[in-house]
Amino acid sequence: MKTDNIIKGANGHDFDFAVTNRQSCRSFSDKPVDKELLLKLINNTRMAPSACNSQPWRFIVVQGEKARLVKDAVQLDGRNKFTEDCPAFTIVVEQKATLAKGVAIRFDQQKFAQIDIGIATAFYTLTATNIGLSTCILGWFDEEKINKDFNISPDEKVRLVLATGYAADNYELRNKVRKSVDEAADFICD
Repeated sequence: MKTDNIIKGANGHDFDFAVTNRQSCRSFSDKPVDKELLLKLINNTRMAPSACNSQPWRFIVVQGEKARLVKDAVQLDGRNKFTEDCPAFTIVVEQKATLAKGVAIRFDQQKFAQIDIGIATAFYTLTATNIGLSTCILGWFDEEKINKDFNISPDEKVRLVLATGYAADNYELRNKVRKSVDEAADFICD
């Protein structure tokens, strides 16, 4: 495998940097995020692979005064208070996956749209890290409130909210505790 052609991000970082430095930020600065950076996030996110190229997603990027609506929805029952200073949010909406007929019939139990949403979210968070932003993936929110406030249609489902911004100055990279390679993978090779 050729490794001398490493793709660098806007900060000159490589992919390994994004993977090892991405973490769930729970201490945001209130510094606004430039629209160009948010556009870069969405451009990279929409390049994520999806089953039959169905792209079963819609991303609603919210900042400014409307961000208050998202904060109210994610701070349900006193949770996620750390989002108070977060300047931007991306609401990840699942749409119906349009699959090739043979795929839809043969693999009808597979949740392709949900898998695709997960992959797209990984693209988003890794891109954010690479361009100097921090994120936190939120799965706890008042879906009815978000549906109402952002006109989500009944045939769509809000899957995640991605808090997005700059980490506070005193925020440090935490030690990642992960399974060892031996625990996480089996290599079966001839």
